[in-house]
Amino acid sequence: MSTPPNYEGRWEHWLVHLLWAVSVRTSMLGEGALAGSPLTLAGLGLLENVNARPGITIAEISRRAPQTQQALSQVAARLEKLGFLERRLVDRGQGRGVALHLTAAGEEARARAHEATEAFEAVLADALGADRHERLIALLEEMRTIVGELEPQRIAEAAGSD
Repeated sequence: MSTPPNYEGRWEHWLVHLLWAVSVRTSMLGEGALAGSPLTLAGLGLLENVNARPGITIAEISRRAPQTQQALSQVAARLEKLGFLERRLVDRGQGRGVALHLTAAGEEARARAHEATEAFEAVLADALGADRHERLIALLEEMRTIVGELEPQRIAEAAGSD
């Protein structure tokens, strides 16, 4: 296992801290970009998932996203109250489930929020410059894969220590 560079004990340079700080600040700016919308980034993310995969379940989204079924269910309940999402009971052969579908109002809200988020993405790309933006996206996609592979390992190690 390689050791991280020594930044003289400065926790501000820990990768986990840098990712957290950038994520929090970027999320705040992204939420601001959606200020004219009833959607949050989490709500938009759920609507984007349902738009891409009509009939997807909360359990399926939870397996794809780093969110619990409970958190996703809360977002879905809010979207349903707003009239953006519809839940339909389905029989999938292996048991019953609740499939998610966009309503016409949900599609309209998703499209508007998607445009606002795309505009914010363009601001980020301009601020970083095209080359750095592309490199950062590539590195973060690689890291997502690596961290995803570490997760089962961490769970197995934690179970072994009991």
